[in-house]
This record gives sequence, C-alpha cells and structure tokens, in this order.
Amino acid sequence: MQNTTTPLDAVTQAAVLAEPVCDDSGQLLLPAGTTLTDSMVASLRKRGVETVVIAGAEAQPEPAMDLQARHARVDGRMKCLFRHALRTGHVNPLLHMVSRYRLEDSS
Repeated sequence: MQNTTTPLDAVTQAAVLAEPVCDDSGQLLLPAGTTLTDSMVASLRKRGVETVVIAGAEAQPEPAMDLQARHARVDGRMKCLFRHALRTGHVNPLLHMVSRYRLEDSS
C-alpha cells in the first residue's frame, strides 16, 4: 500500500492524510497526519477540495479532467507546497520543475 491521491467522495472516515490540504490561495486547511472525520470531509467539500492524498490507501481512479482543470489543480497544489517560499517572495526554480513534472505525470 502507498500514499494515494483519492477523490474526496471515496474517502472513508478514519483515513489519514499523507500530505497537507490547502485551499486555492495556499492557506493550510489540514496538516499531514490528520485523521479525517465525516465533518472534516464535509468541510473540505464545501471549500472546493476534490482530492486528498491518503496514507496507505488503495489506488482509486481519479475523475477525468480536462487540460485546464489539471493545470488549475496542479497550480493549487504547488501554491500549497511552496506557500512559505511564495510568502517571502522567493520563487524557487524547484516550484517550476515540480509543476512541469506533475503536469507531465497527469497526462
């Protein structure tokens, strides 16, 4: 079993986050290691979160997305992962390399 990106609708109660969950602006919503409850899943759904990375989950098929939706999803994820660098104004070349890698990987 491995960390798996899982559609929010397929998340079960007591699933553990493998990665932090951030909103579109990069604000941390839930840290990695959080055990999800039904109310947390409902709150994430209200905030527009569609997928989360679950620790030790079986692979779930991701919903089909068009190119623009994939770009938006990757951009939001990068803002979350690089939120500290973005706040200080230091744009890291690693951000661009990881973004490009994730877009190629999701094709």
